[in-house]
Amino acid sequence: MVNIRVAAQTDLPFLRENDSHIAAEELASVVQRGRILLAEHKDEAEHNDAPIGWLRWGLFWDEIPFMNMLTVLTSNRGQGTGRALVTYWEKQMSRAGYSRVLTSTLSDESAQNFYRAMGYTDAGVLLLPGESSELFLLRDLGTAPNLPDPHITRQ
Repeated sequence: MVNIRVAAQTDLPFLRENDSHIAAEELASVVQRGRILLAEHKDEAEHNDAPIGWLRWGLFWDEIPFMNMLTVLTSNRGQGTGRALVTYWEKQMSRAGYSRVLTSTLSDESAQNFYRAMGYTDAGVLLLPGESSELFLLRDLGTAPNLPDPHITRQ
């Protein structure tokens, strides 16, 4: 079973160890603002939760929720955790009054297929010298399916 919750300061060691795309000071600030969702594998036998992934977000143009990072630990991929994190986040953004969300991925990454399968559509490209194109993907939350959250608990 997967549990999804807002990351707490006590999660910083795990996040610092696994998220090298953000400075430690900024990571602490993002956690304090409640902008990281943490997925945990609930181990009923051992009565503990082990972090297996996270979703970090901010605001694009200070007004559109933008998913900066979605990561599931390699050993836990392909089990629906990424989909569960994105679905949970989209529902939270919709409840907060946002009508659309954004994310991006490099054009040479397969993540674009994941996002398109979840209903994201191409919204633009950023071209930086010497790098692969950054694809921006948009999701209109009015078209998000209203499905139950399987195996997700909220805390």
